[in-house]
Amino acid sequence: MTAAGELDAREAPSGVHAINIAVVQTESRPGQWQRNIDDVAATVRRLAAEGSDIIVLPEFFASGYDLEGDIPSVAETVPGRTSDALAGLATETGTVLVTALPHRTPEGTVTDSSLVVGPDGLLALGHKRFLWGQENSVFAPGGQSGLLVPTPFGTIGVVICYEAGFPETVRDLARRGADIIAIPSAFGHPRLHVWKLLTRSRALENGVVVAAAGLTGRTGGGPRFAGHSVIVDPRGRTVAELDESVGAVAAVVARNSISEARREVPYLKDLLRLGGIAEHTSTTEKTLERN
Repeated sequence: MTAAGELDAREAPSGVHAINIAVVQTESRPGQWQRNIDDVAATVRRLAAEGSDIIVLPEFFASGYDLEGDIPSVAETVPGRTSDALAGLATETGTVLVTALPHRTPEGTVTDSSLVVGPDGLLALGHKRFLWGQENSVFAPGGQSGLLVPTPFGTIGVVICYEAGFPETVRDLARRGADIIAIPSAFGHPRLHVWKLLTRSRALENGVVVAAAGLTGRTGGGPRFAGHSVIVDPRGRTVAELDESVGAVAAVVARNSISEARREVPYLKDLLRLGGIAEHTSTTEKTLERN
């Protein structure tokens, strides 16, 4: 298993010419762990049988997203029951699964943590750094935003929900080798327009495939979730999207579309060629000092 921030960029696996990817959309059902796991397992088995290699699941799909509840009581260690169940499912189906769960560290700290498992078991665990609203009173922030994970099907960068709104995090993952950005989420419906904008923007800005899986419905009488789980290609075009129904969608994206998109709009190349934005920033600072 690899912790956040400890990976170098990797080449795409030899012979992998297409990215077969899916997103799953579920309701938030606190206190129904077994039902939540069983429902997702049936969906993952179906998607795998239809050819999906990478499957992104919503944030807290197993525990339910209920910040008014007793989150510390449902926070899990890793390995733990959710990571074990998903690792077994990934081994059974030959897939890579990405999600986020309430996690209890060995020191007893509770974090909102990204989890990636593959055919060989647990691959990586990261911790959400940028917390949204009430999350700040429930979770401790992680030490680094974003998780980079080489897998048999390509290098995945993971950001959790609100973190996808930080272009710096996704750009850092892309520059370090991510060709897929997975976003397990519990995004709020009042900001659905933000969700639709940022998922396409992060894909276009970095020439990556974005796979964003969110919750739908409500937790009891709580806020409504956005749904609209989506797969976006490296040119920023939506290739598959759900509405607010429970379900899943899949897509096949040609791997060479990543390099083609980056040639057409060379953001990453020009950042590397010019050494980033340091010179521009320095000039701006001098101008401000003179004024």
